[in-house]
Amino acid sequence: MELQGKKVMIMGLGLNDGGFGAVKYAISAQASEIIITDLRTADLLQETIDKIIALPPHTVPIRYILGEQNTKYYIDIDILIKNPGIPDNSPYLMAAQKAGVIITTDIELFFTHIQLLQNPPSIIGITGTRGKTSTTALIHHILSDYYGENRVLLGGNIRKSILSIIPNIQENSYIVLELSSFQLESIPYSPHISVFTSFFPDHLDRYNSLEEYFEAKTHIVKFQNSSDFAVLNSDNTRIADLISRIKSQVTTYSLHNNQANIYIENDCILYNGETIIHINDIPIRGEHNQYNVMAAIGVANIAKVPKDNIVQAIKSFVGVSGRQQSLGFVHGVEVINDTASTMPGALIVALETFKDKSHILICGGEDKGLEYEELSQHIYDTLKGIVLLPGSGSKLIKQNMQNIPIYEVSSLEESVEKAFSLSQSGYRIVFSPGATSFGMFRNAYERGEKFVTIIESKR
Repeated sequence: MELQGKKVMIMGLGLNDGGFGAVKYAISAQASEIIITDLRTADLLQETIDKIIALPPHTVPIRYILGEQNTKYYIDIDILIKNPGIPDNSPYLMAAQKAGVIITTDIELFFTHIQLLQNPPSIIGITGTRGKTSTTALIHHILSDYYGENRVLLGGNIRKSILSIIPNIQENSYIVLELSSFQLESIPYSPHISVFTSFFPDHLDRYNSLEEYFEAKTHIVKFQNSSDFAVLNSDNTRIADLISRIKSQVTTYSLHNNQANIYIENDCILYNGETIIHINDIPIRGEHNQYNVMAAIGVANIAKVPKDNIVQAIKSFVGVSGRQQSLGFVHGVEVINDTASTMPGALIVALETFKDKSHILICGGEDKGLEYEELSQHIYDTLKGIVLLPGSGSKLIKQNMQNIPIYEVSSLEESVEKAFSLSQSGYRIVFSPGATSFGMFRNAYERGEKFVTIIESKR
């Protein structure tokens, strides 16, 4: 897609790197003008605006439309690069489309660029309702440990612009991408090696149905051919049903089914019958992480990483910040930061993972149109109390966990104070919201950073 000489709009500047990366890309592509829009005001976006101001000198004029929107802004442009989080039924997008404007995303620009390379790198894409971030990080860790950090690049849904990878691409690069449904739905491409980790109800505030959400996810394998590879969690019925519908070479993994290529038997992960690693040698705990490790083993094998190197890298992987991350002990109480838990399914995983000793749960936030009824089936005697943050999701949590003492608070600081007051030495505080951070924080990452800061002040 040629941006040179075109009037380009960046829709959704944001505070992560996506909008900023699109601006840099449009400048390097010699757009004739860049218009940046966002519903947030300049004051709220100043951090990103300052980075744009600090860019090396260039001749591309940049105009801002912030804190407001009007369909008239979306007509007199050539190309619109939208933030993937903006739904297609946005009236502004519809106005642009009606006016003949080309609408794209940074991920589509990236894949289009890759298609045009004479010797394209190997793209590894990972999606799934849960597990995609940890699996992405582990795959990147294994491959970069063996092939070197300069050869293995990381991008996608990780608060870093995927377009910033382009200057560092080599012919023999591996590019490991975490891909959300929002990113996948807009592209007619699939990675060379694709991983589908899991599928559960989510984002029903964005999609009209579960089927529509699943269809967006299937783009991870939909456009593959017989020279491509798919690593699929065959324990998930919907994902397993894809096997007969796709053209790529499939590697399956399962927790217990020894008909899969990768499975667990006698507490060991096996690949085609060969023992790879004992589950006690995996530093990241929980069955969900055993799934993540199996997926990573499948990809590493396709990428021709020797077994010993795979095992060595798994043993040295400590996990991802904000995903069941241990912050150590404060006055004899272990603290877990699971801020990435933004849905009831993730909260259920936390309840199962940390049921081994007495704990206080901090949870709550805004709902995404999801069901919370199943929470009641995952309550154990070791859960001694729930500290509940404000939000619509919190009300649903309260309705379904009524047999546990619940303490409602108004802030994250207050939640930590209450959790420590309820804890004894040997307890564990688990921060696993099971809901979004909207209203209190701009995203789950900021929520997690704030939680860590509060905990550090208690030491």
